[in-house]
Amino acid sequence: MRRFNGKLAEVSWADGARRVARWLNPLVASPAAPLETVAALNGLGPSLMPRTSALAGTAMGLSTLGARVCALAAEQLTRAVAPDDAAFGRRLVARAVIGATGAALAGLPQRDGQRLWVASLRSAGWLLAAGAAGGAVHDLGRRVQEVYPASRAIRPVAVSSALTGGLLWWGTRRLRAREAAVAHWPVPQTTTVPSTVASFLAVTSVATGLSRGFLYTRGALESYFGPEPSKRVVARLVNAGLWTAGASALYNAGVAWVGRANEKVEPAYATPPGTALVSGSPPSLLPFTDLGMQGRRHVTDVVTPTLIHEVMGEEPAAHPIRVYVGFNSEPLYSSGRAELALAELERTGAFDRSHLLLICPTGTGWVDPTLVEAAEFLTRGDLATCSIQYGRSPSFVSIQKLALGRHQFRLLLWGVKQRLAERPPERRPRVLIFGESLGAWASSDVVMFQGVGGLDHYGIDRALWVGLPWLAKWSRSGMIRGSSTLVPAGTVGVFDCHQQLADLDDEQRARLRVTILSHDNDPIAVLGSDLLVERPWWLADGQRGRGVPQQMHWRPLVTFVQTAVDAANAMVCVPGEFGSFGHDYRADMVRFVQHAYQLRPSSEEQISRVERALRSLDLERARRIDAAHPHAAPLPPVRRAADQDAPDGVPLRARRTRGAQWLAGRRHAPA
Repeated sequence: MRRFNGKLAEVSWADGARRVARWLNPLVASPAAPLETVAALNGLGPSLMPRTSALAGTAMGLSTLGARVCALAAEQLTRAVAPDDAAFGRRLVARAVIGATGAALAGLPQRDGQRLWVASLRSAGWLLAAGAAGGAVHDLGRRVQEVYPASRAIRPVAVSSALTGGLLWWGTRRLRAREAAVAHWPVPQTTTVPSTVASFLAVTSVATGLSRGFLYTRGALESYFGPEPSKRVVARLVNAGLWTAGASALYNAGVAWVGRANEKVEPAYATPPGTALVSGSPPSLLPFTDLGMQGRRHVTDVVTPTLIHEVMGEEPAAHPIRVYVGFNSEPLYSSGRAELALAELERTGAFDRSHLLLICPTGTGWVDPTLVEAAEFLTRGDLATCSIQYGRSPSFVSIQKLALGRHQFRLLLWGVKQRLAERPPERRPRVLIFGESLGAWASSDVVMFQGVGGLDHYGIDRALWVGLPWLAKWSRSGMIRGSSTLVPAGTVGVFDCHQQLADLDDEQRARLRVTILSHDNDPIAVLGSDLLVERPWWLADGQRGRGVPQQMHWRPLVTFVQTAVDAANAMVCVPGEFGSFGHDYRADMVRFVQHAYQLRPSSEEQISRVERALRSLDLERARRIDAAHPHAAPLPPVRRAADQDAPDGVPLRARRTRGAQWLAGRRHAPA
């Protein structure tokens, strides 16, 4: 009996070892395994941004999942011609025919300006051929195992271990080559093979679990509704609806949870500034509590005349004005917020300034402080800025708020134009607009159907858009490249760095109405659906810009995944260390503000002093944000003794504000 039990345990161990070996074997695990392996290794290749281990594993996992879908499509075609029980030769012939068809489509010539559907056919052919080739490798591997079966588990375990070890070695080489090819952030970001593999397994396991759960519920509903074809269709529709509703509810709950950061009260930004020239002050129409976290930072950090005098070495023209309407400001509809902004501009005397800068913030409501402070210094304080918040979450989850941001900004522009029309021309300020990232998208969409003529329609003198996403209609319509009839020659310029703008002569710079600052290696500025199926111009030989690795090559699906993952790591900000890299534009801001808006000339020494002051202010701001109590960080300029022209307001005592007041009203409304 003991001998029998021992033999049974040995057989069970051998079967388990064979199953593990088959799962680890990159050739015979499944028909999709060869293509998945290639995609995973390609996901580790050079791209625009450095990565952490978590991001590297995510890129591997998403590339693998994309390859799995393509391989399964090729497998479905193969099974339609040669079922699983068909002869080995018949399956190979079927795969050869499918692969040849894919290769023929992949051979379609690539030309500039080609329609996207042609590129889609070419990429689909490439993926089909790759899927068929991977399936053939799988069939050959399984055939070898059938012809030369292993009586023990040692051989399959040894083969799988050798192949897996080789892949790990190759992956390590890919990671090291990537680190050498891609520039780095000031913050160290290490990538190790074990952590990368762990992230990869987490991503693929979650996706596999969700897909199996979807199939399980679909099968359960089909059994419940019955076997008739019409009932199966109904069951599948119900299943898809339930999963869609669940995903939507989970997404909205996550966005709402992230958006709660807008109500956070930071100790160093809990007291309303005393000056009446900013929103949230005691005389303001907008309560300090309604401005949100980003709004409270924005109005508190206003540059003062004393600081302008210290930095510029000149007498300031005025105290800068900052108007900010928070997401929770009542009334909560877009026209109400725009009217509040216009009323606040009138209260502060903003229309009497020489420059009126209208800013569309990012998804969180963040307004680039480097931009605003640079403009306040360079105008010697003769500037009023105005922003209206339209979202509370990071830009990548605030895209659904884009229409609201566009609508609010359009109403603000039109309202400003109407109020300035009542003034004589000599008393009207120059209207300038600015947007960064999602803010650039929303503000540029206001004039997406009018082009440069839209600036005249709304009374805008000049526009500066920074990090404009490729998904913006202004980008996709070709207006940023001057290839649209709505863009007269020389009125729009796209620049990677200030030197390109400085190389223009005075006449060319004066002709510019729209200046777009877009780094060559900013993944947000180049991420579009066309990357899935078509090689972009910025990866063509001889056209690669600053920071685009020469070792980076375009591959269907994989390059899109790489760029999307890079977008998550495109802005690693170190306080006081300004960079001109990825989605960090702080180092470029001062000189672009000076020339894009054609401001009053400043000497090179003054420009250098402004840049040093901005770095110092950035460090102080970071200390205030991290401070555990108000006295643990330096005071903002507006609260320093020389600039305290009025007493501060009443500090906020709570750790969080109440959020949108209409929600509280509905909760306490009588039944």
